[in-house]
Amino acid sequence: MKIDYSSISGTYDRYRSYPQTLIKKIIRFGEIREGNRVLDVGCGTGNISSGLQKLVNIEVIGADKSITMLEAAAAKGLEVICADADYVNMPFRQYSFDMIIVAYVIQHINNLESLFAECHRVLREGSLVLLTSSHKQIESQHPVISEFFPGTIEIEKARFMDIPQIDKLLRAVGFMDICHEEMRVEGIPIDQRYLMQVKNKYVSTYHLLPQSEFEEGIKRLETFIKNKDGIEHREWRGTLVRGRKAV
Repeated sequence: MKIDYSSISGTYDRYRSYPQTLIKKIIRFGEIREGNRVLDVGCGTGNISSGLQKLVNIEVIGADKSITMLEAAAAKGLEVICADADYVNMPFRQYSFDMIIVAYVIQHINNLESLFAECHRVLREGSLVLLTSSHKQIESQHPVISEFFPGTIEIEKARFMDIPQIDKLLRAVGFMDICHEEMRVEGIPIDQRYLMQVKNKYVSTYHLLPQSEFEEGIKRLETFIKNKDGIEHREWRGTLVRGRKAV
């Protein structure tokens, strides 16, 4: 089943955002400097791109295949281009960017090696930074809470390539000095607002669950919130992966 991001773009900003702490970590980890030209692959509504531009004087171009997502990003003043990351050739010349960010996008890509090769081609001397989830994180700490929707674990592990495989592909296309950093992406309060987010399928995985399983999970989540004294928090943890290109 394919996910139609055009149909959810209207609620995407309301439910999906990244804290400034994460944006700062991307800047540090990716060694972004003033004046750099940055490509945000799969930029969506431009949450990361706009966050970067607020903190550093850089040029950012957002690329996505969803027109409605790009319209929302452009409304934030971002330069955008419609491009499908699954295409073999990205619409950019060689040595066009100082840094590329690919945040929670690899699960939508059919041929990651081709994407990484294209990123290597359009980079000058600089870094490709991925934000993703390891299989260990999917099993233990993830925005989709497995105790309410247990079927999501295998769905996510099938969608997300694990970190050692990512490293292997990055090296195969020429990236060097590959490193990782586990990080806290967000703290998630399990409350009525979160319940509403889940009912609106704010994480793409919910669209891939059978509807009957999704509805059963909603019932479990509603019962958990109703019977809990106070608000319990869960962590969404991810992994930053960096590969360098030396010209």
